[in-house]
Amino acid sequence: MISEVLTVIAPVFIIAGLGYFWVKRELPFDNATISSLVMYVGSPCLIYSALTSNAAETTELGTMGVSAFLVILMSLIFSWVFLKITGWKLTTYLPALIHPNCGNMGLPLVLLAFGQEGLALGMAYFFVNSISQYTLGMAISSGQFDIRQLMKQPIIWAVIFVLTVILGDFQMPKWFNSTTSILAGLTIPAMLIMLGTSLAKLNIASFKETITISFLRILLGLGLGLLVIEMLSLSGIMAGIVLLQSAMPSAVFNYVFADRFNRESDKVAAVILQSTLISALSLPLLVAWVISL
Repeated sequence: MISEVLTVIAPVFIIAGLGYFWVKRELPFDNATISSLVMYVGSPCLIYSALTSNAAETTELGTMGVSAFLVILMSLIFSWVFLKITGWKLTTYLPALIHPNCGNMGLPLVLLAFGQEGLALGMAYFFVNSISQYTLGMAISSGQFDIRQLMKQPIIWAVIFVLTVILGDFQMPKWFNSTTSILAGLTIPAMLIMLGTSLAKLNIASFKETITISFLRILLGLGLGLLVIEMLSLSGIMAGIVLLQSAMPSAVFNYVFADRFNRESDKVAAVILQSTLISALSLPLLVAWVISL
């Protein structure tokens, strides 16, 4: 069991650690270029390769999307009540509580734990989480809703393209599938390296509030993941992916919005870093659990 857990966990933290220490050593790294490649090339190709691989049934992908929606909705309600009771700022902490790192950390984990089927299902969860982050998350941070920001995201158009191919039963040429498969292969390692470089660049401040929010992010996600599994009667890989994706640490993109809209980004940075460090302790236990389901 220990060997199986290390097989899943070790590559994630080693590759992310490579990015972290690369930046800390002040070695050259063009984060903007790598980020653009992942966003505009790698992620769309990964979505295409994962969802057209026939590794997961369409109904399973739909169920995974519903699972993500339910976890986010209940996270929003619970977190809103909690922050109202404590008096802590909604615009600072609410996005960090409801949007976990389903991409940079979640996708590599589900791939390593469950293979291509896990990746396809994890992509469905990630897609719903991303839509929420670019709509609800941005609206909370900015104080206004702008659908145009969502429609600018390449993953939206990638999913539309994939659905057109699948529902239309189109046969794409082999050279196209081979090209997208190769480009998709760069995405997971690049995401992990970027996670490390992003954590290394965060300017954090130490606040008692952030420790509480960090633990709550992990525990709330785990609890709601279990609740959704019970509600939808999920089992096996489906249950494992919902648990993993819902219990991820806070997404780095929460810091991007907080910094952009002046929402105490130092506190959000602290939540991201602290929840990621907490996950280094919680994920081995969680992975051991989900691979035994």
